[in-house]
Amino acid sequence: MEELTFKDLSEKELDTLKDMYISSRVNKMTESELRTFVKEVIVDQVKGTVGNAEEKEAWEDIKDHFSENLSQKILEVKEKCNKNHKVVQKSPEEIEFDRRLGLLKQQQEENSSQDMW
Repeated sequence: MEELTFKDLSEKELDTLKDMYISSRVNKMTESELRTFVKEVIVDQVKGTVGNAEEKEAWEDIKDHFSENLSQKILEVKEKCNKNHKVVQKSPEEIEFDRRLGLLKQQQEENSSQDMW
């Protein structure tokens, strides 16, 4: 018997199956598993930003979340970072350069591992 794939379903059928999967998966998770999963998703969304558009989107989420407390949170961050002498203050351009350099190295590593054979 031939195995079914997503291509065997209509768009509506596939969407319905996805809804069933999401509900089933969430219902089977414990509260601890749900918290861990949500944290991983949020970390990916906020810390995994690439480019100005995604960074702006993450910034808007942060602003909305902290709302009136945003200024206080920024002051806390500045104090914490200034107290930690290991943290080197970099300009936004230096930070962006380092981020891009890291992405370039990552791409080179991925390409070199794929080109082995």
